[in-house]
Amino acid sequence: MKSRYLFVCSCIALITSAFTFVVRGDVFQALGTAFDLTQEQKGGLEGAVFLGMAVSMAGGGFICDALGIKRIMILAFVSHLFGSLATILAPHFSDSTLNYYWLFSSSFLMGCGNGLTEVGINPLVATLYPTQKTHYLNILHAWWPGGLVIGGISARLVGKGINLDFLGFPPISGMDLNWQVSLCLIAAPAVVYGLMLIPAKFPATERVESGVTNREMYGQLLRPMFLLWAFCMLLTAATELGPQKWQESVMTSTTEGKVSGTIILVYTSGMMFVLRHFAGPIAHRLSPVGMLTGSAFLSGVGLYLLSFAHNPATAFGYATIFGLGIAYFWPTMLGVAAERFPKGGALILALMGTVGNISISYVLPQMGKIADHYNVSYVESHKPELVDQLLKKDASGKPIALNEKRLADLRDSAVQPSNAASPEGAEPALAMSPAQRDELLQTAAAAEREGFSWAFRWVSILPVVLVVLFGGIAFYDKSRGGYKPELIISAKEERELFAGGVQAPVE
Repeated sequence: MKSRYLFVCSCIALITSAFTFVVRGDVFQALGTAFDLTQEQKGGLEGAVFLGMAVSMAGGGFICDALGIKRIMILAFVSHLFGSLATILAPHFSDSTLNYYWLFSSSFLMGCGNGLTEVGINPLVATLYPTQKTHYLNILHAWWPGGLVIGGISARLVGKGINLDFLGFPPISGMDLNWQVSLCLIAAPAVVYGLMLIPAKFPATERVESGVTNREMYGQLLRPMFLLWAFCMLLTAATELGPQKWQESVMTSTTEGKVSGTIILVYTSGMMFVLRHFAGPIAHRLSPVGMLTGSAFLSGVGLYLLSFAHNPATAFGYATIFGLGIAYFWPTMLGVAAERFPKGGALILALMGTVGNISISYVLPQMGKIADHYNVSYVESHKPELVDQLLKKDASGKPIALNEKRLADLRDSAVQPSNAASPEGAEPALAMSPAQRDELLQTAAAAEREGFSWAFRWVSILPVVLVVLFGGIAFYDKSRGGYKPELIISAKEERELFAGGVQAPVE
């Protein structure tokens, strides 16, 4: 099977994973409101996707060589399909906790599809292009942001449309279909790569072809540099994908609806798509670790500034800095792991992805928790008289988050004022004057801006740590003669090397 066919199949599989990210992100708040979830619970659902990726990558890394890449990819397709369907067809239980656990499980399964995709495609590309791993892994992972662009625009067209007022153009109307229809978009690229798998013939991984033993492979996991590199993966993954997952919620709130966070994500993803195609020359000039040091600096500055974005100009300007910073994080982290620890094979790459996804699964609900904390704090300090009307409370009566269900009812009543005048059976929150309703909505919006902004600011601390770590590794490499990839050769190549490349003794 030609390398190009397998590479294209890998790219489409990664596009499917990107669709699960951006389409779910676009319907993030609508899905949560439909099931009466807090921001922390919404973050928990998205964390479940990355937890599923982490678990499937950890398990898949150990069995990839035994099962073969094709079977791994078939499992990825099945997980993508059934995880999506379980979310779309989720029942509405009277207990919101049961709703959460159902959605958590289906999100976890969808994440397994993403994780198994990475288990298969990363060692495949490293095997297909053994002397240009960082370059081709960046090109492969260019289709992650490429998929975000395609999926993001598709989701907006199926849903709320695209507001182009900030560019001086009329808006593009969407079909205004519900979140379940939007999630059906994930099936389109999944079916394409599923069909491509049928005739595909995949090679054995580079480690297997070279005759590296399992003992040598496991030994790579204990190398101090690998442990440090894995720790760096914790921070790069959280910096890149945590804020991106929350971007629709955060940017739409902080700019007061002037620009959609999904459109910002599409913009930065398009920029990343282009940049990743030029990773090879940049890495050659600066070294991959030097490139990551600059990336960490830009991502920290960009993310901190994004928390202050309040209009389209600042949102796009700060997002540009952040996008430049995160463009090379994930694929270059994998590329360096493949080049520095080639004997680790598929296992090393899978475990790197596992570490990254564990980090993301943790940081997403934490960002939601930060948002909830500052939402509550804002209302309690600025409008204490509105606490009972705006905040959701736990069993002990402690305020824990904004009452999203009530706010949704208030917004609906603002669009259809006649609903608020219903004398019988009206919600207490809706039996109020327009002025009271507007005060509640304005206070809630201000509280949301406060909470989301602080979520970004706290995460912006992580790349500061990365600047120090990457800078230290770069200096260490320089003291040893510079960054040098390790190569593994097969037993046949080794015999030829020691024989001087000739077939018989020379007299």
